[in-house]
Amino acid sequence: KLFREERERPVWLVADLGPALFFGSRRQLKSALIVRAAALLAWIAALGGDRVGAVIGAGAGSRASASGTRVLPPRAREAGVLPLLEALLALQPRAPAAGAGSCLPDALRTLMPLVRPGSLVLLLSDFAGLDAQLETQCSALAVSGECRLFWITDTLEERALPDGRFRAGFPGRLRVLDGERVRGAWQAAWRERAARLAALSQRIAAQLIRLDTGEAVEQALRPLLQGQPTAA
Repeated sequence: KLFREERERPVWLVADLGPALFFGSRRQLKSALIVRAAALLAWIAALGGDRVGAVIGAGAGSRASASGTRVLPPRAREAGVLPLLEALLALQPRAPAAGAGSCLPDALRTLMPLVRPGSLVLLLSDFAGLDAQLETQCSALAVSGECRLFWITDTLEERALPDGRFRAGFPGRLRVLDGERVRGAWQAAWRERAARLAALSQRIAAQLIRLDTGEAVEQALRPLLQGQPTAA
């Protein structure tokens, strides 16, 4: 018999699947992009000999748990990947929700005591709720292990609405927006988020990888699959 000492690195996937991610103006929803990217990253880690675990933030009221967060401990090979795939499909949002905030802070709070030195943490989120608290959490995780930030974006967020009037919101809470009038504030908010996220990435030495809803995830992650660095 051959005995192999277990030295596999724990790889934690943190998937932000709250109702706010049920949005997309091009090829796919942000939440669908997160599910596809997380599945691909899980297989990459498992085939590389690492143990794959996950913390999925799905929002209160989901089938995750009372707090809206599900934890899957790191396991090797298919035992780590297959339960993760099942959970990602089950917990992805089915509809938007009014006032839905980011699930990332709760997910990171859950992950914090579970991360061991030498772990790799892959965060998948649009980082729409990036603030001082979230930056502090990311900094703490970076002390224990390596972090990579997968920034989920949509072209409409960056370019803002075109000229014209548009209805936006939720049933019963719709607003009429004038594209030309809101464009300046819209784009300023985008630039602020991008700059803040870039600064966080540099401060904690975490690679920042941008994934856009208008692009197939396989194309965006091709450099990673080929062992090359990816650019934000």
